[in-house]
Amino acid sequence: MTALNGQGHGLDVGFDARGADWHGASWPDRTSQTNATLLSVRLTAIGLDANAKSMTSVLPLWRDLTYGRSRVADGFFTSDRCYLLLAPHSGRARPLETRRLSILEAVLRGSPQKCIAIDHHLAPSTIALHAKLALESLGAMDRPSRTHPLLMRVARSASKPTEARCSNLYVDADREFRVLSMPRPEQALASVLPSAEFEVIQSLVEGLSYQEIAERRDTSSRTVANQISAVFRRLQVSGRNALVERLFLDQDAHQPRKRALEEPDIPRRVALV
Repeated sequence: MTALNGQGHGLDVGFDARGADWHGASWPDRTSQTNATLLSVRLTAIGLDANAKSMTSVLPLWRDLTYGRSRVADGFFTSDRCYLLLAPHSGRARPLETRRLSILEAVLRGSPQKCIAIDHHLAPSTIALHAKLALESLGAMDRPSRTHPLLMRVARSASKPTEARCSNLYVDADREFRVLSMPRPEQALASVLPSAEFEVIQSLVEGLSYQEIAERRDTSSRTVANQISAVFRRLQVSGRNALVERLFLDQDAHQPRKRALEEPDIPRRVALV
């Protein structure tokens, strides 16, 4: 059984539980039905993704998000992959303003807010506000420093070609989702970090706060902060988003080598359909 965690928090999940007794159900029952529906959709998405063997450029998906044609519906993780569900936006498409988009892309690349502020002649607090409002317009309701790593990966496609596994999920006549997945970016650290530090970094990549990580691990926030600081020093990064960006760079560096080993040296043929 694939293990799911609860890190869909902070995302604008547009699922509603639909059943014969929905309108007559009490609020706890409605919440339970909604959670069951969301879990069912996630499990279906995982199964569909497992059969999607090809990789697809995510740049068109980023353009759809930033032009207001689609929105983030959900984000979650399994033990080895992270997932995003994108849904068509039914309302009026409103593209992100150019400067706000530029700020968001810089934040999601892990650039320090002070440097972004200098580049745009704005206060760091204004940079944080622009990034937050930009994410909300995409359907992601969490803080920029806790953005889902796959959304960060999609945002990188604006400056660097990026691919992900993609498939289409049709729940019913009214609900269609684009399923994106990629390997968890922190997996390579499992062999170089002590187990305790690696587990903390896993939770950090998932978007948990220091306090939430401490509660998950039944320890203190100070211990979690010390463990994260030790990893940041070792990898020479200054924050969570910079860590994720560093992991992406390392992942990209190994990808060509992996493909060269996996792909046979034979002439390629183009299929005509």
